[in-house]
Order: sequence, then C-alpha cells, then structure tokens
Amino acid sequence: MSYKISNNQFEYLQRFIQGLDDEQLNKLFSAHIIIFGVGGVGSALAQFLIRSGIQNLDIVDFDKVDITNLNRQLLAFQSNIGQMKVDVLKDQLLDINPNLNINIFPFKLDENTINNFKLSEYDIILDCIDDIKAKKLLIKSAYEQKIYIISAMGAGKRYIDIPKFEIVDIKKTSYDPLAKIIRKFCNRECINKLDVCYTKQKVDKINCQNIFSVVYYPVNMATVICAKVINKLIV
Repeated sequence: MSYKISNNQFEYLQRFIQGLDDEQLNKLFSAHIIIFGVGGVGSALAQFLIRSGIQNLDIVDFDKVDITNLNRQLLAFQSNIGQMKVDVLKDQLLDINPNLNINIFPFKLDENTINNFKLSEYDIILDCIDDIKAKKLLIKSAYEQKIYIISAMGAGKRYIDIPKFEIVDIKKTSYDPLAKIIRKFCNRECINKLDVCYTKQKVDKINCQNIFSVVYYPVNMATVICAKVINKLIV
C-alpha cells in the first residue's frame, strides 16, 4: 500500500512520514498498542504516540480527573475535572486524529478484569500503572503470553536536576525504589527479560504527605517510552 502525504487522513503527519518508506509506514499505521494507566506518564504518552502516527490505540484507567492532576497530567483542565480520564483523553486524541481507532476501558486492572483483555491482539503493551499489585499482574501476563511490554518505573519524588530517563532491562536498574520491587518480583517469577523506563537519579528528600510530582519528570519519561515504541516499530 502506498501512503500519500497529500491524503487528508495523513496530512497532519507530513513533517514526520515524509522521511519514511511504505514498509515503515505500514508497520507504524498497522501497530496496535494499549496503555494501562493514563495519568502523568500515560496521558502524555498517548498524545505523543498519536502525534507520531500510531493509528490503533486502546487506553485503560478507572480514575476521574482531579484538581490535583492539573500540575502534571496533560489531559487535565479545569473544564474536565470530575470526568473519566479515558473519556477525556479519547476526545483529545480524536481531536488530533479524527480517524484514530481507539477503544477505552474505564475500569481497574485486577485478577477479575485481566481476562477482559486479549493481550495477544496487541503488538506492544505499555504499563503506566501506579498500583504495584496491578503492575505485577500485567507484567506477568504479558511475559506469559510473550507480548512485548515496557513498564514505567518511578517518575515522582524528584524535581532537582534535568530528568534523565532510559530504557533498560529491569536487571540493570539501580536507585529506583519501585524498580527494586519489580526486580525482586521478576526474579521470584522467573521473568528473565523486562524493558523498563527509569532514571538512576535518586529520589529527592522531600517532606510532604502525598507523593511529590512535577510535570517535567513524568512527561520526560513519556517521551523516552514513545521514542522506544516508534523505533521498535520502524527502525
């Protein structure tokens, strides 16, 4: 199939796809991706993927937009506080690409809902879940079904210095408290390969009641994951 930039359906992508051949475009446009968790990392990642040419995307999140999301979650605005995140994000993504093939799942991932997903239908699974139990469940399920997954590690509790995220195997992580938990889980479950996005920058000493988070850390993590996805598909 030949993709023409003059086609109105793809005109919004012309600054990118003009440098790709038909084989690359076919891989990019046919890829089916799912994001679990569309908060600080996931909502930015979804936008970046759509602006990079992904045409088939599913999103999963049970939460509603809260006023405290405004400082770091790109989907959050005063006008949509109280609305379901997946509904809000779907509308925003369709405003970028009206031809986007998107499905939403407005519920929490757990042992009862995991069977609602046919993970084998996806080319890439993106784990942006905060809940550790759900994160472990998704990682194990993807590994057992041999579906490629990238798992986001910690992006909170940091604000000092410039963010430096990278994609590495879980065994090569250090300093990140969440990565330590997942590393032990993978060892116990004999999961011998898991790509994660993390930073070796230590968490900052911050005295606050809730998890500290500022926009430029989760959004930087999202850019790195997006770059990995696009490169895996077409490079």
